[in-house]
Amino acid sequence: MKKLLLVLLVVCLSGCTQTIQNDQLKNSQSIKQDDKQKVVEAEKVQQLMDGIKQTMPEEIYQELTNKKVVHEIDDIITIGNDQNNPTLRLDFAYQDGQLVQFVNKEYGFLDTLPTRMTSEQQAKETAQTFAKVFLNQDIKLQKTTALSGYDTDQYITFEDEDHHTYLVALNINVLLKYNENS
Repeated sequence: MKKLLLVLLVVCLSGCTQTIQNDQLKNSQSIKQDDKQKVVEAEKVQQLMDGIKQTMPEEIYQELTNKKVVHEIDDIITIGNDQNNPTLRLDFAYQDGQLVQFVNKEYGFLDTLPTRMTSEQQAKETAQTFAKVFLNQDIKLQKTTALSGYDTDQYITFEDEDHHTYLVALNINVLLKYNENS
């Protein structure tokens, strides 16, 4: 009887140890998965920052590098210069891994940039560089009807062959909006 109880105790402890080891393995795998997700998110943000450096004025890149606040909700990544009261915020919206919308929110920081009056050709090149960097596409653009609220001589709107629109502020040569034709 004592041997039977001893055998049962050993079997039970062995099973409990195995259960604990399995739980630890599952937790370890879960943590590794979370770490992988964080690495992927950090890589996405770094790619966006590299793109910002290539396509935006140096002042924007420096401001975001120094005060970077990143939020990711669903398929939208927001990079700003303050948690609660940003004066600069860039929103990148994705669908199936493809950028479908970009908005450079106008909260005041852009007003501090030095005036860089630009020509239509320079603005077109700004939009083309954005498409090359963020969409990995070489595009042809033509001037199109101004976006609502941007129908002054301070802005120019372009459309590519797929009817995606690009809005550029002429006084600072900054792309303010990109919209995929969906």
